[in-house]
Amino acid sequence: MLMATGYAPGRKIRDMRHAKPSRRYARRRVADILLEPDRSTSLWRNRMGRLYLAAPHGRTSLVLGPSARLKAPDSMAWGLYHEADQPGVPWLNGPDGLVRLETRPASLIDAYGPWVRLNPRIGARM
Repeated sequence: MLMATGYAPGRKIRDMRHAKPSRRYARRRVADILLEPDRSTSLWRNRMGRLYLAAPHGRTSLVLGPSARLKAPDSMAWGLYHEADQPGVPWLNGPDGLVRLETRPASLIDAYGPWVRLNPRIGARM
């Protein structure tokens, strides 16, 4: 199907068969698990390379590693997600697919700085 990019004389016509699917940071169901975007949690790395999740109200967790992997749909944007029925279960969608993160409660200690905030939506690797 051919579709014009706008109604104006002299505009080019774009072939929509080669359009990339749009990636959305939205609620998705993957392998019977309903995942919701986790916009309130951020991912941090300290100078030793350890990853931490920082949530509102001072709740932080040390990321021990992946505990499960799933194939993410192509339309699912990279970023942090959590299970809809269990908000404390974090998932990360990135270049290696959808990964459930194994975490333990921990504190961010100033002596382990500098702390670098990672943006998993851009594609920081674990």
